[in-house]
Order: sequence, then structure tokens, then C-alpha cells
Amino acid sequence: MPEAPKLENVQYDEQALVMDREQIDMLIMSDEGDADTSLARELFELFATESAAKLDGLSEICASGNLEKLRDTVHFVAGSAGNLGLARLALFYRGIEQAIDEGALTDISGVEGVVLNEFDVAREAFRADFDL
Repeated sequence: MPEAPKLENVQYDEQALVMDREQIDMLIMSDEGDADTSLARELFELFATESAAKLDGLSEICASGNLEKLRDTVHFVAGSAGNLGLARLALFYRGIEQAIDEGALTDISGVEGVVLNEFDVAREAFRADFDL
């Protein structure tokens, strides 16, 4: 399992699995009890496309120090990731939200790489697991 991301003052469960298969299975199981991999593919592609578009401006957000914009961005991705079963990504991004809300994270000049890396880890784990 890839190492959990680290940002000073961001608290979350670093032991969380990248993917919550129980959540994913609940999402894609048909009434007959079969996994609908086409649904998994469709939901994942929607998540990946929309989230990548949101994260596209991350470099500018971090360079300008816009905490509220960073919070809005990770909030959007965290919600989608949680629904899709990408547990560690959702927890990490929610940890960023909380750290911003509490004033524990004020310097965001160095967060872009860690934020994007965890997004990539989650995407690659889902792709590998579903052979996408």
C-alpha cells in the first residue's frame, strides 16, 4: 500500500485503506447480487473528470495562498471520493478542510504536490482494481 500523505497540521486516519471495497461494492451491486463493472467505470470516469477539472487550478490557488478556494476544491473532491469508496483520499481532503477551518493550516504554498499525489494514488488504485 502506498504511504499515506503527510501535511503538517492536517489530521486524519493515516491507516485508512486507499479504497473501501465494502462501500464500492454497495454502490455497484445489482439487485441480483452481481457487481456492475460498467457502472463502476462510469462512476469512476465521472469522478476522475470532474475532480481533475477542480484540481486543475490548484497550482494558482496554492501560489496565491487562497485558503477558501483550496477548501472549496478539496471539499468537492472529498465528497465525490467518499461516495465512490476512495476512503483515504476523502479522509485526507477532509482533514485539509478541517485544518483550514481551525486555522491550523495557513501556509498552503507547499501543499499542491501532496494533494495531487494522493488524488493520483486513489485513481490508480481504482483503475487497477477494476482493470480500467
